[in-house]
Amino acid sequence: MVLRRPIGLTLVLAVCAASSPSLRAMADASGDTPYTLSYEQKLSAARAEFFADLNGDHGADEAAHRDFSALSAERPGDPVILAYLGSLDLLEAGRTWAIWNKRALSQRGLTKLDTAVKTAPGNLEARFIRGASTWHLPSLFHRREQAESDFAYIAPQAEEAARNGTLPPQLAAAALDYYGQVLEDHSDSEGAKHWFAAAVRVDKLSPGGKDALKHLQSE
Repeated sequence: MVLRRPIGLTLVLAVCAASSPSLRAMADASGDTPYTLSYEQKLSAARAEFFADLNGDHGADEAAHRDFSALSAERPGDPVILAYLGSLDLLEAGRTWAIWNKRALSQRGLTKLDTAVKTAPGNLEARFIRGASTWHLPSLFHRREQAESDFAYIAPQAEEAARNGTLPPQLAAAALDYYGQVLEDHSDSEGAKHWFAAAVRVDKLSPGGKDALKHLQSE
């Protein structure tokens, strides 16, 4: 079994990797230790390490695994943490040369992603990570329709979620851009324009907002 680039999160790489400091840097700046930082601070730092890993900084891979695993021990069953751990498993599956490990890692990652969404179906970040992580998986995984469904679920709620802080604006814009692409693929150009415009409104300077603007300008 050969995996292509395992996840489709490229729209949010640069801005997420650059916008949040590492866990250690955050602790040093605040005078705290990693143990006294709040959950939100720890999640923000671990999220930044995750996207830095995706952006090619493979030194961040170990930090992302370590910090999400520590968060999981601190908050067992947290759906957002579980989703990121599942996505990290898919990343590892895509990178390993050990063919016999690819299937096991892929299945483990997909199980974590599905469990995260099943545990908290209304959690938009967990659902986004699943959709974006499986969007570009090979067809043998039969995940494209599910990813489209995840983006369809998020899209109507994304702007409000970005405003109230329940979904980072960069991820909200990326989800809206993805859904615009879904509708383009289904020949719904008017619907696609609506969601591309929403992505630009949410965060026009993010990779998702910029990509959505390109789609609007190409019409």
